[in-house]
Amino acid sequence: MKCVCFKLTGDYGHYRPYYTTSSPTTYSLMPPTSIYGLVGAILGLDKNDNYYYKELESAKIRVGIGILTPVKKVTMSTNLINTKNDFWVPTSKNPSGPRTPTRFEYVVGQEYLVFVTMEDELLLDELADRLANHCFAYGISLGLSNLIADAQLVCYDSSQKISSDDFIEMDSAIPTDKIEKEKGIKVLPDIKYCKERYVKKFVENRIPLDYVDVLFSTNARKISVKCNEVYRLNNYKITFLT
Repeated sequence: MKCVCFKLTGDYGHYRPYYTTSSPTTYSLMPPTSIYGLVGAILGLDKNDNYYYKELESAKIRVGIGILTPVKKVTMSTNLINTKNDFWVPTSKNPSGPRTPTRFEYVVGQEYLVFVTMEDELLLDELADRLANHCFAYGISLGLSNLIADAQLVCYDSSQKISSDDFIEMDSAIPTDKIEKEKGIKVLPDIKYCKERYVKKFVENRIPLDYVDVLFSTNARKISVKCNEVYRLNNYKITFLT
């Protein structure tokens, strides 16, 4: 199974949890559906009617992510403007006001390793080629369009599934349903463990269909687990969130 690995960086990122509306908190990691959007932007897939999502789902995409830098978050006030009617009226005549100050939580200076594989190797080859040549069809971001990101290809190679009864140091976040239920996590005092729940799949109108609970370290240390699905990609030991 061929797999693309690339490094994703940016000054600020925001990934709003599916369960929040008026309080814009952020996930620590980029969720799977956001990675789909990122891959779609690199490849130039149309965003209208979630075409990029349908195209990648039909290509049987699988994604994983690892964290390279400790998680840091900051809260800042951001002015939102109402453009729902395709125009902005910066006067008091605008019933919702010219601006709506809202406090947003952001991750700061994060670096991620993103892992992507799919059955459509032509599409995967194009993704690797665009990353290698730094030739993205559209600009990429960390969640919101104004939070510009950059990506750099790390490797594009075959991955092999491995198995072991011992603990394995993982380079990616791990879905909890792939961890052995009894004593499957090697708990160490210098690791800050965190679990987040992401939307794994959605249907029409972006209604959540399935979820995944994910374990990772917020201080960018490798977690040792007994996992029932591990792949070796060069020097990385990874698993996928989808």
